[in-house]
Amino acid sequence: MKQRLPVLLVCCLLFSATAFSLPRFASRTNFSCQSCHVNPSGGGMRNTFGLSYGREDIVLESLQEEYGLEEFTTQINDFISYGVDFRFLAFTQMKDNPEESRSSFFPMQADVYFNLAISKRVSLFVNPAFGPFNRYEVFGIARILPASGYIKLGRFTPPYGLRLDDHTSSVREVTPFRNNTGQQTGIEVGLNPGPFSLLAALTNGVVGDRDGDMAKAVFGKAEGRFNLGPANLMLGVSSYNDVSGPERYNMVGGYGALTFFNRLTVVGDVERIEGNSPLMGINGDRLQRNAAGRDLKQLALMVEGSYMVIPGLDLKVMYDFFDPNTDVQSGSVTRLSGGFEFFPLSGVEVRPLLRLTSDDVINRDVVDLHVLFHFYL
Repeated sequence: MKQRLPVLLVCCLLFSATAFSLPRFASRTNFSCQSCHVNPSGGGMRNTFGLSYGREDIVLESLQEEYGLEEFTTQINDFISYGVDFRFLAFTQMKDNPEESRSSFFPMQADVYFNLAISKRVSLFVNPAFGPFNRYEVFGIARILPASGYIKLGRFTPPYGLRLDDHTSSVREVTPFRNNTGQQTGIEVGLNPGPFSLLAALTNGVVGDRDGDMAKAVFGKAEGRFNLGPANLMLGVSSYNDVSGPERYNMVGGYGALTFFNRLTVVGDVERIEGNSPLMGINGDRLQRNAAGRDLKQLALMVEGSYMVIPGLDLKVMYDFFDPNTDVQSGSVTRLSGGFEFFPLSGVEVRPLLRLTSDDVINRDVVDLHVLFHFYL
Protein backbone atom coordinates (compact mmCIF):
# COMPACT_ATOMS: atom_id res chain seq x y z
CA MET A 1 0.00 0.00 0.00
CA LYS A 2 2.95 2.33 0.68
CA GLN A 3 3.91 2.15 -2.98
CA ARG A 4 0.54 3.64 -3.90
CA LEU A 5 0.96 6.70 -1.68
CA PRO A 6 2.61 8.92 -4.35
CA VAL A 7 -0.23 8.07 -6.75
CA LEU A 8 -2.82 8.82 -4.07
CA LEU A 9 -1.19 12.14 -3.26
CA VAL A 10 -1.05 13.14 -6.91
CA CYS A 11 -4.72 12.18 -7.35
CA CYS A 12 -5.70 14.22 -4.34
CA LEU A 13 -3.77 17.26 -5.53
CA LEU A 14 -5.23 16.96 -9.01
CA PHE A 15 -8.76 16.58 -7.75
CA SER A 16 -8.33 19.14 -5.03
CA ALA A 17 -8.12 21.45 -7.93
CA THR A 18 -11.50 20.06 -6.31
CA ALA A 19 -14.66 20.89 -1.45
CA PHE A 20 -17.79 21.71 0.76
CA SER A 21 -20.59 23.60 4.32
CA LEU A 22 -21.28 21.51 2.20
CA PRO A 23 -18.06 22.17 0.25
CA ARG A 24 -19.71 21.42 -3.08
CA PHE A 25 -22.36 24.09 -2.50
CA ALA A 26 -19.69 26.66 -1.65
CA SER A 27 -17.90 25.64 -4.85
CA ARG A 28 -21.03 25.78 -7.01
CA THR A 29 -21.89 29.29 -5.83
CA ASN A 30 -18.23 30.40 -5.58
CA PHE A 31 -19.12 32.11 -2.30
CA SER A 32 -17.28 32.14 1.01
CA CYS A 33 -18.65 30.30 4.05
CA GLN A 34 -19.90 33.48 5.70
CA SER A 35 -22.09 34.19 2.67
CA CYS A 36 -24.42 31.39 3.83
CA HIS A 37 -23.71 30.91 7.54
CA VAL A 38 -23.99 33.00 10.69
CA ASN A 39 -20.64 31.59 11.78
CA PRO A 40 -18.13 33.43 9.53
CA SER A 41 -15.83 30.38 9.39
CA GLY A 42 -18.70 28.19 8.16
CA GLY A 43 -21.01 25.42 9.31
CA GLY A 44 -24.09 25.41 11.49
CA MET A 45 -26.84 28.00 11.41
CA ARG A 46 -27.67 29.55 8.05
CA ASN A 47 -28.16 33.25 7.50
CA THR A 48 -30.92 34.70 5.29
CA PHE A 49 -29.13 33.91 2.01
CA GLY A 50 -28.07 30.43 3.14
CA LEU A 51 -31.61 29.64 4.29
CA SER A 52 -33.04 30.76 0.95
CA TYR A 53 -30.45 28.77 -1.03
CA GLY A 54 -30.98 25.62 1.03
CA ARG A 55 -34.77 25.78 0.80
CA GLU A 56 -35.26 26.93 -2.79
CA ASP A 57 -32.23 26.30 -5.01
CA ILE A 58 -31.19 22.70 -4.22
CA VAL A 59 -34.56 20.97 -3.83
CA LEU A 60 -36.76 19.02 -6.25
CA GLU A 61 -38.93 21.68 -7.85
CA SER A 62 -42.02 19.54 -8.51
CA LEU A 63 -42.40 18.44 -4.87
CA GLN A 64 -41.46 21.88 -3.58
CA GLU A 65 -44.39 23.42 -5.43
CA GLU A 66 -46.79 20.98 -3.77
CA TYR A 67 -45.36 20.71 -0.25
CA GLY A 68 -43.17 23.77 0.24
CA LEU A 69 -43.96 26.56 2.67
CA GLU A 70 -44.35 30.06 1.32
CA GLU A 71 -43.09 33.13 3.16
CA PHE A 72 -41.05 30.91 5.49
CA THR A 73 -38.74 32.64 7.96
CA THR A 74 -36.65 31.69 10.99
CA GLN A 75 -36.69 35.27 12.25
CA ILE A 76 -38.51 35.42 15.60
CA ASN A 77 -38.26 39.20 15.71
CA ASP A 78 -35.85 41.90 14.55
CA PHE A 79 -33.18 40.75 17.00
CA ILE A 80 -33.51 36.95 17.38
CA SER A 81 -33.41 34.17 14.78
CA TYR A 82 -33.08 30.41 15.05
CA GLY A 83 -31.98 27.38 13.03
CA VAL A 84 -32.08 23.58 13.29
CA ASP A 85 -29.95 20.64 12.14
CA PHE A 86 -31.17 17.11 12.94
CA ARG A 87 -29.51 14.06 11.43
CA PHE A 88 -30.86 10.54 11.91
CA LEU A 89 -28.96 7.49 10.68
CA ALA A 90 -30.18 3.97 9.94
CA PHE A 91 -27.29 1.61 9.23
CA THR A 92 -26.37 -2.01 8.77
CA GLN A 93 -22.73 -3.07 9.10
CA MET A 94 -21.52 -6.45 7.88
CA LYS A 95 -18.08 -7.66 9.05
CA ASP A 96 -16.02 -10.75 8.22
CA ASN A 97 -17.18 -12.32 11.46
CA PRO A 98 -21.01 -12.46 11.35
CA GLU A 99 -21.12 -12.26 15.15
CA GLU A 100 -19.59 -8.77 14.96
CA SER A 101 -22.10 -7.47 12.41
CA ARG A 102 -24.61 -4.94 13.68
CA SER A 103 -27.56 -2.79 12.75
CA SER A 104 -28.97 0.25 14.48
CA PHE A 105 -30.79 3.57 14.38
CA PHE A 106 -28.74 6.51 15.59
CA PRO A 107 -29.48 10.23 16.15
CA MET A 108 -26.25 11.75 14.85
CA GLN A 109 -26.99 15.43 15.43
CA ALA A 110 -29.57 17.50 17.28
CA ASP A 111 -28.68 21.19 17.13
CA VAL A 112 -31.00 24.12 17.74
CA TYR A 113 -29.23 27.42 17.04
CA PHE A 114 -30.02 30.93 18.21
CA ASN A 115 -28.49 34.15 16.95
CA LEU A 116 -29.08 37.29 18.99
CA ALA A 117 -28.30 40.70 17.49
CA ILE A 118 -26.56 42.90 20.06
CA SER A 119 -26.01 45.72 17.60
CA LYS A 120 -25.72 46.15 13.83
CA ARG A 121 -22.27 44.51 13.78
CA VAL A 122 -22.20 42.46 17.00
CA SER A 123 -24.15 39.26 17.67
CA LEU A 124 -24.21 36.36 20.14
CA PHE A 125 -24.50 32.81 18.81
CA VAL A 126 -25.73 29.94 21.02
CA ASN A 127 -25.87 26.23 20.15
CA PRO A 128 -26.84 24.01 23.14
CA ALA A 129 -26.01 20.92 20.98
CA PHE A 130 -28.27 18.30 22.53
CA GLY A 131 -26.85 14.79 22.40
CA PRO A 132 -24.22 12.46 23.83
CA PHE A 133 -21.19 14.63 23.06
CA ASN A 134 -19.99 17.81 24.74
CA ARG A 135 -20.50 19.83 21.56
CA TYR A 136 -22.15 23.03 22.72
CA GLU A 137 -21.03 26.34 21.24
CA VAL A 138 -21.48 29.91 22.43
CA PHE A 139 -19.55 32.82 20.99
CA GLY A 140 -19.75 36.50 20.20
CA ILE A 141 -19.04 37.87 16.73
CA ALA A 142 -17.95 41.46 16.10
CA ARG A 143 -17.80 42.31 12.39
CA ILE A 144 -15.71 45.41 12.92
CA LEU A 145 -12.45 44.73 11.04
CA PRO A 146 -11.61 45.98 7.54
CA ALA A 147 -11.86 43.69 4.49
CA SER A 148 -15.16 42.25 5.79
CA GLY A 149 -13.25 41.03 8.81
CA TYR A 150 -14.43 39.91 12.21
CA ILE A 151 -13.39 38.95 15.72
CA LYS A 152 -14.97 35.89 17.35
CA LEU A 153 -14.55 34.80 20.95
CA GLY A 154 -16.08 32.06 23.06
CA ARG A 155 -16.43 28.29 22.63
CA PHE A 156 -16.52 27.24 18.99
CA THR A 157 -15.47 24.65 16.43
CA PRO A 158 -11.94 25.63 15.35
CA PRO A 159 -11.67 26.68 11.68
CA TYR A 160 -9.47 23.79 10.58
CA GLY A 161 -9.80 22.37 7.07
CA LEU A 162 -13.14 21.53 5.53
CA ARG A 163 -16.30 21.52 7.64
CA LEU A 164 -17.49 18.11 6.42
CA ASP A 165 -20.82 16.80 7.66
CA ASP A 166 -19.47 13.22 7.38
CA HIS A 167 -17.49 12.98 10.61
CA THR A 168 -16.48 9.38 9.76
CA SER A 169 -14.37 10.59 6.85
CA SER A 170 -10.67 9.82 7.35
CA VAL A 171 -9.72 13.51 7.33
CA ARG A 172 -12.03 14.11 10.31
CA GLU A 173 -11.89 10.81 12.20
CA VAL A 174 -8.15 10.96 12.88
CA THR A 175 -8.15 14.57 14.12
CA PRO A 176 -9.29 16.16 17.41
CA PHE A 177 -12.53 17.07 15.58
CA ARG A 178 -13.86 13.51 15.19
CA ASN A 179 -17.53 12.85 15.95
CA ASN A 180 -18.20 16.52 15.13
CA THR A 181 -16.64 17.36 18.49
CA GLY A 182 -13.43 19.25 19.28
CA GLN A 183 -15.05 22.54 20.25
CA GLN A 184 -12.47 24.76 21.97
CA THR A 185 -12.46 28.01 23.90
CA GLY A 186 -10.50 30.95 22.58
CA ILE A 187 -10.43 33.78 20.06
CA GLU A 188 -10.60 33.77 16.25
CA VAL A 189 -9.86 36.55 13.77
CA GLY A 190 -10.74 36.56 10.07
CA LEU A 191 -10.29 38.80 7.04
CA ASN A 192 -11.93 38.43 3.63
CA PRO A 193 -10.11 40.61 1.08
CA GLY A 194 -11.73 40.02 -2.29
CA PRO A 195 -11.74 36.33 -3.26
CA PHE A 196 -9.53 35.36 -0.31
CA SER A 197 -10.25 34.35 3.28
CA LEU A 198 -7.59 34.48 6.00
CA LEU A 199 -8.31 33.03 9.46
CA ALA A 200 -6.29 32.57 12.64
CA ALA A 201 -7.28 31.32 16.09
CA LEU A 202 -5.72 30.88 19.52
CA THR A 203 -7.49 28.49 21.93
CA ASN A 204 -6.99 26.49 25.11
CA GLY A 205 -6.69 23.38 22.92
CA VAL A 206 -7.97 19.91 23.68
CA VAL A 207 -7.57 20.21 27.46
CA GLY A 208 -10.86 22.02 28.02
CA ASP A 209 -12.56 25.32 28.73
CA ARG A 210 -10.65 26.35 31.88
CA ASP A 211 -7.06 25.52 31.08
CA GLY A 212 -4.76 27.74 33.11
CA ASP A 213 -1.27 27.02 31.79
CA MET A 214 0.61 28.84 29.05
CA ALA A 215 0.34 26.07 26.43
CA LYS A 216 -2.20 26.89 23.75
CA ALA A 217 -3.42 25.62 20.37
CA VAL A 218 -2.73 27.75 17.29
CA PHE A 219 -4.75 27.59 14.06
CA GLY A 220 -4.12 29.14 10.67
CA LYS A 221 -6.10 28.98 7.42
CA ALA A 222 -5.94 30.62 3.99
CA GLU A 223 -8.42 30.09 1.17
CA GLY A 224 -8.97 31.47 -2.31
CA ARG A 225 -11.94 31.25 -4.70
CA PHE A 226 -11.64 31.81 -8.43
CA ASN A 227 -13.93 31.76 -11.47
CA LEU A 228 -12.37 30.07 -14.51
CA GLY A 229 -15.10 30.51 -17.10
CA PRO A 230 -17.24 27.34 -16.92
CA ALA A 231 -15.49 26.25 -13.71
CA ASN A 232 -15.23 27.49 -10.12
CA LEU A 233 -12.03 26.71 -8.24
CA MET A 234 -11.42 26.85 -4.49
CA LEU A 235 -8.04 26.09 -2.90
CA GLY A 236 -7.03 26.28 0.75
CA VAL A 237 -4.41 25.32 3.31
CA SER A 238 -4.74 25.05 7.08
CA SER A 239 -2.52 24.25 10.05
CA TYR A 240 -3.03 23.29 13.69
CA ASN A 241 -0.48 22.94 16.48
CA ASP A 242 -1.61 21.86 19.95
CA VAL A 243 0.62 20.89 22.89
CA SER A 244 -1.93 21.81 25.55
CA GLY A 245 -2.81 18.30 26.71
CA PRO A 246 -1.80 14.64 26.74
CA GLU A 247 -2.85 14.29 23.08
CA ARG A 248 -0.40 16.41 21.07
CA TYR A 249 -1.05 17.40 17.47
CA ASN A 250 0.93 19.07 14.71
CA MET A 251 -1.24 19.07 11.58
CA VAL A 252 -1.05 20.65 8.16
CA GLY A 253 -3.46 20.08 5.31
CA GLY A 254 -4.51 21.19 1.86
CA TYR A 255 -7.98 21.09 0.36
CA GLY A 256 -9.88 22.28 -2.64
CA ALA A 257 -12.97 22.09 -4.81
CA LEU A 258 -13.56 22.31 -8.54
CA THR A 259 -17.03 22.64 -10.09
CA PHE A 260 -17.71 22.34 -13.83
CA PHE A 261 -20.81 23.91 -15.39
CA ASN A 262 -22.45 24.12 -11.96
CA ARG A 263 -23.08 20.34 -12.02
CA LEU A 264 -19.96 18.25 -11.48
CA THR A 265 -18.01 18.98 -8.28
CA VAL A 266 -14.87 17.25 -7.05
CA VAL A 267 -13.69 17.81 -3.48
CA GLY A 268 -10.30 16.85 -2.08
CA ASP A 269 -8.59 17.06 1.30
CA VAL A 270 -5.19 15.69 2.37
CA GLU A 271 -3.89 15.85 5.95
CA ARG A 272 -0.45 15.21 7.41
CA ILE A 273 -0.66 14.56 11.15
CA GLU A 274 2.13 14.23 13.71
CA GLY A 275 1.45 13.53 17.37
CA ASN A 276 0.91 10.96 20.07
CA SER A 277 -2.85 10.54 19.81
CA PRO A 278 -4.53 7.09 19.82
CA LEU A 279 -4.53 5.58 16.36
CA MET A 280 -7.94 5.93 14.76
CA GLY A 281 -9.39 4.07 11.79
CA ILE A 282 -12.28 4.76 9.46
CA ASN A 283 -15.79 4.16 10.89
CA GLY A 284 -14.56 5.23 14.34
CA ASP A 285 -12.54 2.06 14.98
CA ARG A 286 -9.41 2.38 17.08
CA LEU A 287 -6.79 0.42 15.22
CA GLN A 288 -4.62 0.14 18.30
CA ARG A 289 -3.76 2.15 21.39
CA ASN A 290 -0.68 4.32 21.21
CA ALA A 291 0.12 3.35 24.79
CA ALA A 292 3.77 4.34 24.58
CA GLY A 293 2.79 7.92 23.84
CA ARG A 294 5.33 8.04 21.01
CA ASP A 295 5.02 10.53 18.19
CA LEU A 296 3.61 9.09 14.96
CA LYS A 297 3.43 10.41 11.42
CA GLN A 298 0.06 9.78 9.82
CA LEU A 299 -1.56 10.55 6.49
CA ALA A 300 -5.25 10.91 5.67
CA LEU A 301 -6.96 11.92 2.46
CA MET A 302 -10.43 12.13 1.02
CA VAL A 303 -11.66 12.64 -2.55
CA GLU A 304 -15.37 13.12 -3.26
CA GLY A 305 -17.18 13.53 -6.53
CA SER A 306 -20.80 14.61 -6.93
CA TYR A 307 -22.91 15.19 -10.02
CA MET A 308 -26.21 17.07 -10.00
CA VAL A 309 -28.56 15.01 -12.19
CA ILE A 310 -31.39 17.46 -11.63
CA PRO A 311 -31.88 20.09 -8.93
CA GLY A 312 -32.59 18.06 -5.81
CA LEU A 313 -30.74 14.88 -6.84
CA ASP A 314 -26.96 14.40 -6.69
CA LEU A 315 -24.99 11.24 -7.42
CA LYS A 316 -22.05 10.84 -5.04
CA VAL A 317 -18.84 8.77 -4.76
CA MET A 318 -16.13 9.12 -2.10
CA TYR A 319 -12.70 7.62 -1.50
CA ASP A 320 -11.05 7.68 1.96
CA PHE A 321 -7.50 6.64 2.82
CA PHE A 322 -5.69 6.53 6.17
CA ASP A 323 -2.13 5.45 6.95
CA PRO A 324 -1.69 5.29 10.76
CA ASN A 325 2.11 5.25 10.62
CA THR A 326 3.91 6.36 7.46
CA ASP A 327 7.26 5.14 8.87
CA VAL A 328 6.01 1.54 8.59
CA GLN A 329 6.04 -0.06 5.16
CA SER A 330 2.59 -1.68 5.38
CA GLY A 331 -0.80 -1.17 6.97
CA SER A 332 -3.52 1.25 5.87
CA VAL A 333 -7.29 1.64 5.73
CA THR A 334 -9.26 2.50 2.59
CA ARG A 335 -12.97 3.04 2.02
CA LEU A 336 -15.01 3.48 -1.15
CA SER A 337 -18.52 4.91 -0.84
CA GLY A 338 -21.26 5.43 -3.39
CA GLY A 339 -24.87 6.57 -3.39
CA PHE A 340 -26.92 9.69 -3.88
CA GLU A 341 -28.26 12.72 -2.03
CA PHE A 342 -31.91 13.55 -2.48
CA PHE A 343 -33.49 16.88 -1.45
CA PRO A 344 -37.20 16.21 -2.06
CA LEU A 345 -38.39 19.48 -0.52
CA SER A 346 -37.30 22.37 1.65
CA GLY A 347 -35.37 21.37 4.74
CA VAL A 348 -35.23 17.62 3.99
CA GLU A 349 -32.31 15.51 2.76
CA VAL A 350 -32.12 11.73 2.30
CA ARG A 351 -28.72 10.16 1.67
CA PRO A 352 -28.36 6.38 1.09
CA LEU A 353 -24.74 5.21 0.80
CA LEU A 354 -23.03 1.86 0.32
CA ARG A 355 -19.54 1.87 1.89
CA LEU A 356 -16.82 -0.76 1.39
CA THR A 357 -13.92 -0.64 3.86
CA SER A 358 -10.66 -2.57 3.54
CA ASP A 359 -8.53 -2.53 6.70
CA ASP A 360 -4.99 -3.85 6.23
CA VAL A 361 -3.98 -2.93 9.78
CA ILE A 362 -6.24 -5.40 11.57
CA ASN A 363 -7.00 -7.49 8.44
CA ARG A 364 -10.73 -6.88 8.19
CA ASP A 365 -13.25 -5.97 5.49
CA VAL A 366 -16.48 -4.14 6.35
CA VAL A 367 -19.60 -3.45 4.28
CA ASP A 368 -21.89 -0.64 5.47
CA LEU A 369 -25.29 0.46 4.22
CA HIS A 370 -26.14 3.92 5.54
CA VAL A 371 -29.37 5.84 5.08
CA LEU A 372 -29.09 9.34 6.52
CA PHE A 373 -32.09 11.63 7.07
CA HIS A 374 -31.30 15.30 7.54
CA PHE A 375 -33.83 17.94 8.59
CA TYR A 376 -32.66 21.54 8.62
CA LEU A 377 -33.86 25.12 8.90
